[in-house]
Amino acid sequence: MNTRQIRIAISLAFTFYMGLVCFNNITDYGSNFIFVSNVAGMEDVFSRQQTGWRAIHNSRLHHLMYISIILVELCIAITFLMGSVKMIRNYRSSAETFQSSKKLTITALASAMLLFFIFFISIAGEWFLMWQSEQWNAQETVFSLCTIFLLALIFMNQDEK
Repeated sequence: MNTRQIRIAISLAFTFYMGLVCFNNITDYGSNFIFVSNVAGMEDVFSRQQTGWRAIHNSRLHHLMYISIILVELCIAITFLMGSVKMIRNYRSSAETFQSSKKLTITALASAMLLFFIFFISIAGEWFLMWQSEQWNAQETVFSLCTIFLLALIFMNQDEK
C-alpha cells in the first residue's frame, strides 16, 4: 500500500467506527443513556458531599446532553465519509489536489478528538468527576480514543509528495 491508500483506508476505518458509534447509540439508546444519566447525576462519586452540587438530576437535560453527543458523532461520521469519498476521487490527482482533499478527514479527526476530550475527559471526567466512579468510569477508553484520533490527525496532516 502506498501512503495515499493508507490515508484513505484510515479515513474509511474512522468512517466505519463513527458510524458504529452512532448506530449503537441510536439502537441501544437506553443502555448508553443510563451511562450519561449516572455520570451527570454523580451517583457514586466519593466526593459527593463536597461536589454534589454539580450533579444534574433532570432527565430532560440528560436526554438533551445525550442527543447532542449523538448529533455531533453523526456529523463527524458524515464528515469522515465525505472526506473518504473526496480522497478516493482525487487518488490519482496531483499532490496538491490530494493534500486539499484530506481537509474533511482532518476536520473529522480534529472534531472527534475534541468531542471525546471536551465531553468525556473534561466535562464527564473533571466536572462530573467520572474518574471517581467505579462503575461509570470510561476515562481509559476515552483517553485511548483521543490518542488514536490525535495520532491519525498527525499522520493525515503530513504533506503529500
